[in-house]
Amino acid sequence: MKFQTTPIRSILVACSMLALSQVTFAQKGKKTNEKEVVNITFEGASEDLTELNGIDAAGKGISSPTELKADLFSKSATGDIGVPVNIYGSEEPTTENGGNVYAGIVAYKPGKLAGERSYITIQLMQGKEPVTLKKGLTYCIEYAVSLSESSKFACNNLGAYLSKDAPGNGEPGAIYMAGDHVMKAQTNKVYNGFFGWEKVCNTYTAKGDEKYITIGNFDLNDKTQFQAVKKPKDAEADPLTHAYYYIDNIVVRLVDSPSECACFNAKPPKIEDGFSTLVFDKTPEINDKMTADKKIAAQTIYFRAGKSSLTENARVNLDFIIAQMNANPAMKLEIEGHNDGLEIKAGAENEDYLDMDRKRVAAAVKYLTNNGITEDRLVKSFKSDSVPSTEISEDDDQEVKDAKNRRVEFRVKL
Repeated sequence: MKFQTTPIRSILVACSMLALSQVTFAQKGKKTNEKEVVNITFEGASEDLTELNGIDAAGKGISSPTELKADLFSKSATGDIGVPVNIYGSEEPTTENGGNVYAGIVAYKPGKLAGERSYITIQLMQGKEPVTLKKGLTYCIEYAVSLSESSKFACNNLGAYLSKDAPGNGEPGAIYMAGDHVMKAQTNKVYNGFFGWEKVCNTYTAKGDEKYITIGNFDLNDKTQFQAVKKPKDAEADPLTHAYYYIDNIVVRLVDSPSECACFNAKPPKIEDGFSTLVFDKTPEINDKMTADKKIAAQTIYFRAGKSSLTENARVNLDFIIAQMNANPAMKLEIEGHNDGLEIKAGAENEDYLDMDRKRVAAAVKYLTNNGITEDRLVKSFKSDSVPSTEISEDDDQEVKDAKNRRVEFRVKL
């Protein structure tokens, strides 16, 4: 971190000799180019750190607000909480500010596990005295993250919640919070890097009542983008159904303009970058007792996100429909196309993803007509994302729900 005046550098040198588990400030008055710097690492953690959920050992003013506690990892520890190798993977300390300790949180779990998240709350302190951010002033907030190799998922919506009061008292469940007290990264991308550290960073305008900063994901699962990720081949950690991030170097820095925050001008990611590669598939369940229209209704075909190309299984289903229509020359067919909500958002930015329901119907129609079915026997219908798939169950996470919604259904037209 670079500063332009000798007095501030001098103060930072002095601050580096303090226990960095507390918040340190460097100050000047506005007329004398005042700057306040908050710099939080976890180097003040107690030496007897021995087990997971050990965030309380980080030092005064640092805690975890929910029942599932954040973790600390240290070079002085071994086994589950060691550095660089621990139960969730392997990560070296950040090169910025150095250090031997970093923290870890659960930012996402699917389905019924959605409430099992952890957070890091830090009371803003100057020495032993609590401090409050100053109303109307702009702060650059940043922290470093690295996805653990145990993660089956990666997600976006990593943020910082600035609050007057500590947000929880150890209750079970996640913290869901929205509004201008929550800072997310300028890009708010899915952080899917296993090795090395990335910055979550943006500017924040203080409301004048902020005494705590809490790091984590404050959005519902259906508002969170996530990706399924594969464990690196050489990783020894067991894969778990979570997105787990190592956390370090939490900084709150007063700036005169947003441009002083290095991440401010970063370009947001494209929505399609968050597309899942999952394609749902289900073998049609038919028997000789079923009528032709029921057999055809069972032949739903599914698609990859942002795609209208037919899978091999889709062609098998369409071949069955062709045989049924050839056996019943008077039969007409309704072809109904669907897409998911993320494709609609992507279509607003990139026309390649507009009207995926229509493109999927067109792909099915082309296959049928290329195989002898005349187009006057086909009725096209487009539903966008207005009709959820009947295959969706309450246990499905959002990725599976979306995959089930990207489909074309068939009905005999009476």
